[in-house]
Amino acid sequence: MRKPRGASRGRIPASEESRARKAAQRCGLVARRHGDLGEVAFLHKAMELGFVVAQPYGTNHPFDFIVQAGQKLWRVQVKTVVHMSDGLYSLCVRRTEGRKPLPYSKSEVDFIAAHIISEDVWYILPVREVEKRLALRFRPKGYHRPDIYAHYREAWHLLREPDGLIFG
Repeated sequence: MRKPRGASRGRIPASEESRARKAAQRCGLVARRHGDLGEVAFLHKAMELGFVVAQPYGTNHPFDFIVQAGQKLWRVQVKTVVHMSDGLYSLCVRRTEGRKPLPYSKSEVDFIAAHIISEDVWYILPVREVEKRLALRFRPKGYHRPDIYAHYREAWHLLREPDGLIFG
């Protein structure tokens, strides 16, 4: 059976493709902005708490910051979430190699600092809690079930613990 004259062959018309591409770019830019805001918020909070914070040069590192507390140095990856899905905050805790999503490992990162922007809450998670995971789900304040990550909520003290990298 032949298609009517002028019917699509399964391709997206150029005008629609352009709109779809622009929307995807905007979404990526918004997510990138949230990530940038999370990094700036981390820098502010960590320095306010008395930590020395350094940012590595370049973008090919699995961590965003190096945090010093005394003689200890920690590699920290900052992750940010704004919106809820099914009543929970879903946070990607992965990196990509090519197009393949990979979980973080102890050889790359020491802590994940998860920032829930809409509640202005931080979770400071040792990487052992996220190894082998690509996403975490956090409960909002007042949720009817206990928060399984509650002991990591605002756990900045973990960055002062004695088993970090020691130099000197």
